[in-house]
Amino acid sequence: MKVLLIDDDPEILDLLSSFLEMKGYEVDTAETGKEGLSLFKRGEYSIVISDYILPDIDGLQASRQILAMDENALIILITGHGSIEGAVSAIKAVVFDYILKPFDLEQIEVAIHKAEKVTALRAENIKLRAVIARSEGAENLIGRSRAMKELKSLIRRVAVTQATVLVTGESGTGKELVAQAIHRASTRAAGPFIPVNCGAIPDNLLEDELFGHKKGAFTDAIIDRIGRFEQAEGGSIFLDEIGNMSLALQAKLLRVLQERVVSPLGSEELKMVDVRVVAATNRLLADEIKNGRFREDLYYRLNVIPIHIPPLRERTDDIPLLIDFFNHRFSGLMGFPEIRFSSKAMKCIFDYPWPGNIRQLENFVERMIVLQPEGHIVQPEDLPSDIHLGASDAFDSYTLEGSIDLKAKLMAMERSYIEQALELSGGTRSEAARRLSLKRTTLIQKMKKLGIVDTVPEKK
Repeated sequence: MKVLLIDDDPEILDLLSSFLEMKGYEVDTAETGKEGLSLFKRGEYSIVISDYILPDIDGLQASRQILAMDENALIILITGHGSIEGAVSAIKAVVFDYILKPFDLEQIEVAIHKAEKVTALRAENIKLRAVIARSEGAENLIGRSRAMKELKSLIRRVAVTQATVLVTGESGTGKELVAQAIHRASTRAAGPFIPVNCGAIPDNLLEDELFGHKKGAFTDAIIDRIGRFEQAEGGSIFLDEIGNMSLALQAKLLRVLQERVVSPLGSEELKMVDVRVVAATNRLLADEIKNGRFREDLYYRLNVIPIHIPPLRERTDDIPLLIDFFNHRFSGLMGFPEIRFSSKAMKCIFDYPWPGNIRQLENFVERMIVLQPEGHIVQPEDLPSDIHLGASDAFDSYTLEGSIDLKAKLMAMERSYIEQALELSGGTRSEAARRLSLKRTTLIQKMKKLGIVDTVPEKK
């Protein structure tokens, strides 16, 4: 521990420095306030011991300037009875401790030991805050089911490493939330978290987005642009929907992961980047590799630590917690009262398979808060038809009680599943057909028959 002594009396400086060095402290000395300030500015001192009366500025002024440089500095002021009169409150407000002259060395030792305890407590608090920050990274994910407990535990173990992570799971399961939790719980938490949705950016623009460009690289490149990898320096970059990336761009990403360098468009310059990569996909990359749409070598670079997020239907114990969270959030944002569900409505909610996962549940709660009258307890018939009918059809063993309009019921089911498939596929009919195990032409015929208008333009 380093101690700075400031006193204009050479004998006192020699006495105190010899005593403290004998006790194992590293000591620097100054005979004026300005000299002491200069030393403090250049060094890292845990404790400052200063006389109140100095030849240029008094010890209280010096103490204030030291604290302006480091608010955590611990200052012990040595003062005589005459100089302390009328200044006790000011001294107590500025310095850690003060000692009256004449003093003995034991008083100095006791004051330093008190300062050491404060330093140790501060260091322990910093460690505790770091531990709490790491735990909060995972705890901010809502859920107490066994699946979520295992997921949170894995996040905490992974976060302290620098390894690349591949997060997998269906659409709407919260892959970006997991990536954020990993970042917050890591040693990079003070650095930036930069998300990039690789599926939402056209391929010809994605390279520029990731790596940036130099002025003149193409027609509209009128200034240099820093890419997302450089923006994430010292932090984490989240590459969502990595399975949508073209093979050509996959090769360039592979080089970044292997060599930790990026090259902006229009430049041969290689820039080192210190970035942690967390990637995510809702596709089965093993199938993409077999079909020649994803590089196997890139897959192994990304899949250093795999994290799979279970779909909502596999952790239904978390549904009440999620509903309470969304209920509270949206009612607060919109100024509406929180919605209440009857036990029968909750059974429908539990039984529904939630193909859109948490995102679908979030939209559902928001819709119910807006549409239901104040004070109304939601009943099964108040629920959207896909949740009300879909739950009963999927899980009631198709028990027939009385009579039903089978044709109408089947058409309602078919309409619900087609609309969901189109929503989950972002309007891509070929992808929606794949989800429904139909040919694309068959899906289009059914859409026409049922009067389904796809409001999302089909992606090419």
